[in-house]
Amino acid sequence: MNRRKKWYAVPAFVLAAGIAAATYCLATKGAPAVDVARYTEASAEWLQASELSFLPDSRNAVPGMKPVAETDALALYYDEETTAIAVLDKRSGKVWRSSPEDLDSDPIASPYEKEALASQVTVNYRDDIGTLGTFTSYAMSVANGQFKTESIENGIRITYVLGNAEAGIDALPKKISKARFEEKILSKVDDQAKAALRRAYAPTKSDPEVLERLDTYVERPLVLARVLAAFEQAGYTGEDLAFDNEENGIGGGLAEKPSFTVVIEYRLEGDSLVVCVPAGRIEETEGYKIRNIELLEFFGAAGPEAQGYMFVPDGSGGLIYLNNGKKNAEVYSQRVYGDDLNDNTGRRKQIAESVRLPVFGLKSGDHAWLAEIELGEAIASITADIGGRQNSYNNIYASFMLRGEDELELYKGSRGVEEIQLLTDDRYTGDLQIRFSFLSGNDATYSGMAKLYRERLRAAGKLKPLEAEGDLPFYVDVLGAVDKRKSFLGVPYKGIVAMTTVEEAGEIAGALEARGIRNVRMRYLGWFNGGLSHTLPSKVNMVGKLGSKKSLRQLAERLESMGGGLYPDAALQHVLRDNFTFRPASDAARFVTREQAWRYPYDRALNRMNANLGTYWLLSPAKLPHFVDKFMKGYDKYGIDAVSLRDLGDLVHADYRVRRVVFRENAKIIAAEQLAKLSGRYGDVLITGGNAYALPYADQIVNVPMETSHFNIVDETVPFYQMVLHGSIEYGGSPINLHDEQDTRQHLLRLAEYGAAPHFLWSHESSSELKFTRYDYMFSTQYTDWIDEAADLYARLNDALAGLRTETIEEHIRHRDGVVEVRYSDGTSIFVNYTDKPVTVNGVRIEAQNFTVGGDSR
Repeated sequence: MNRRKKWYAVPAFVLAAGIAAATYCLATKGAPAVDVARYTEASAEWLQASELSFLPDSRNAVPGMKPVAETDALALYYDEETTAIAVLDKRSGKVWRSSPEDLDSDPIASPYEKEALASQVTVNYRDDIGTLGTFTSYAMSVANGQFKTESIENGIRITYVLGNAEAGIDALPKKISKARFEEKILSKVDDQAKAALRRAYAPTKSDPEVLERLDTYVERPLVLARVLAAFEQAGYTGEDLAFDNEENGIGGGLAEKPSFTVVIEYRLEGDSLVVCVPAGRIEETEGYKIRNIELLEFFGAAGPEAQGYMFVPDGSGGLIYLNNGKKNAEVYSQRVYGDDLNDNTGRRKQIAESVRLPVFGLKSGDHAWLAEIELGEAIASITADIGGRQNSYNNIYASFMLRGEDELELYKGSRGVEEIQLLTDDRYTGDLQIRFSFLSGNDATYSGMAKLYRERLRAAGKLKPLEAEGDLPFYVDVLGAVDKRKSFLGVPYKGIVAMTTVEEAGEIAGALEARGIRNVRMRYLGWFNGGLSHTLPSKVNMVGKLGSKKSLRQLAERLESMGGGLYPDAALQHVLRDNFTFRPASDAARFVTREQAWRYPYDRALNRMNANLGTYWLLSPAKLPHFVDKFMKGYDKYGIDAVSLRDLGDLVHADYRVRRVVFRENAKIIAAEQLAKLSGRYGDVLITGGNAYALPYADQIVNVPMETSHFNIVDETVPFYQMVLHGSIEYGGSPINLHDEQDTRQHLLRLAEYGAAPHFLWSHESSSELKFTRYDYMFSTQYTDWIDEAADLYARLNDALAGLRTETIEEHIRHRDGVVEVRYSDGTSIFVNYTDKPVTVNGVRIEAQNFTVGGDSR
């Protein structure tokens, strides 16, 4: 009997080993990936260029510059000596310059700062050991005459070579044999050159037949010039240098110095200036990698006497007053679409609202300009600073991160830890493009900027006029199932807690309807594949404790009959729970350090990630299309023509896998393509956050920004985001019951000002069930605690805003601190008073901490 057991154990072991091997093979194979190369955006074609030519200049509008292109609205001027450009707005007569006209007389700027003021592009790079260097186009290209300007269709192209092209002392051999020195050099030069050469080299102590360069003598500028001229006279080549260095143990030839070629194109298109940097045509010296490029840092910069503001797209939108004197405040700088989560540091960066729209602008007096980043926005950052700190000018501009960057910790034993900065070998090669538009008079405001941007999105088909009737939406997230640590006979396991079943969600809908709320837009969270932190949705299996497919479909039909809808929710970019469908080795994104992108939620107490709060993976964007297709196949079986996408329009991250780098810009395009696919399949798509690339595919948006990050340098918060969206997409802010501000009156006023629908997150069970879980931030979710207060808030808001759902917000006016007016396209105005005293504006009385409706149509 024992022998038989041993005999059976052999094939059992072989079978187990075979299963393990097969599992390993499957785990490393993973899902199919898309061809990332086709997701790199570039302009239509490389425009044909010709020798630089100028137009007749009858206006002489920009002294010192000559016109190179013109449209009915604009004229483009160029300075041949400095490569600065200027745009004349022929409609208003205003001239916008790429560099300040009087920069040389700036009393604050240092010589280096003046070089930056005169530059059109700045290149930041790292060498092989991670040292950061900076080249400005004026100091490292223009001043040396290392640029070329050509004419292109309705514009110009400037090719900058940034770097010191002179070889210097490194063009001379460090050591050279006496025989070669006499044969190759001395024998071929005149007597004057021979004298300079004999003083430049002397026999080494170890070997008199080998000569060594006397650097302390040769480094003198005049001496160096003479010696270099002598070597050139002798016909000494780079091959000779390499031979002599190698023969004498120096190694290599002429040392490479950092040098970069960058092309900028300026074109006029109607009433816009389009600036493009074809990143695919950037050239780099071997051993030096461009980190990021800063483009037109001082375009339209405002001087110390200017009145106005810079518009920054922080959250809903913010204004930095020109010359506000906040010299101790940090410079404003934010990445478009938020920070990249593909970052191996566990430390939390600044807590801030995301930049949802890739736009920025500046108003100076009665004139303004708006910039839209059209290509490359997902790798862009927007920076703004006031005058009086480094120089006298207020400026705002975009920069572009061409490579992924991360830090690697090197442990040095007793010497501690050293951090070095790593850049990816690959860099982004698509085009970087910004469109500048110009406004004047009454349009030269942030309201005018929002209107211009909205109209441009509508003209491009990215926004469409809303055709909605009836009541304002009431957005409610309903928490379905969550995972919770449990134990059985002392053995811990991950169990499922049903916070709101489908039947209970129907009760919430009924309670809302009984209180007069019918247009209920219910987002059902945690309904499948293990709950809120669900597995990758390659299959879609409803949590059994919540209900069935039939009951879920019945809930959707009930909400539709009320005038609302059900939006079952799915996260598609974050793998919140591991399973055999997901193969981390091939399906997860990678950090620059080549580690798999395994992340943890941030612990607010520690201000860093905490593994005890759970883990999640970042899915490689290259694998996203495969899993979206899988999700759609499983979701179609539920027969619901609406869906909520938790992260697809909210977050975007890169994948720095060495053999398949997916930059954030590529990832953005992949996400947009998947949104288009989902929008085409389902009639009603709800997203969160609302990044610009997702807007064409969204029917509803929640968690839109309702404030700024309150950076010290920002002076005022404005509803720029809402002015762009209102009348095209319906939206709500973050859940009111989870906000730090628990006074619903304050939320009522903000919703009235921003034209937003109310949004709550509720559960049927008490939120005490979430204690000691990763979801304890949902501290107040039981719907019975909130429903009456929510109904009162909705009734007031619906009465004021229901008839304005299809109207656009034309103007936002701050009459005084705490008192604002919002004007709609039909003539209606919403007056909001945040102060503690009644106020009267244009004959309309607004009670303390209240709002009222007025205007031409009321």
